[in-house]
Amino acid sequence: MRKKGRVIAVEGSRATICFDSVETCERCEAKKYCQSSAPDHSVTAENHVGAMAGDEVYVEQTPGIGLAAASLLFGLPVVLALIGMIVGSRWNELRALILAVICFGLGLVIAKLLNNIIARRSAFLPRITEIIEREGS
Repeated sequence: MRKKGRVIAVEGSRATICFDSVETCERCEAKKYCQSSAPDHSVTAENHVGAMAGDEVYVEQTPGIGLAAASLLFGLPVVLALIGMIVGSRWNELRALILAVICFGLGLVIAKLLNNIIARRSAFLPRITEIIEREGS
């Protein structure tokens, strides 16, 4: 998906981009589920085009990358809980419940660690693809 936004800060090879939520939300697939009440929102994006604060830019995200990351992070604890329940059911219901809760907690810890790794990796960040208008031009 391609969005138009304005660079509000640059730090190294990354930039913070602010989007007007009215324009952005109308084209977003997740608009039904979003509870954002802010008039605008921002994201961190890879800045390999040399955009500076105040520039108007186009930002693109690889299709499906957000869905894949969310599925992994939210699905992992549930899958581990199910595995714990199945393994624990070999003994009795109480052990199945205890093992499911332990595996769910383990899944949450692993998901948190994976989230930290994903947040630092450039492959998961959107990218600035084009500078539309330079500040002061």
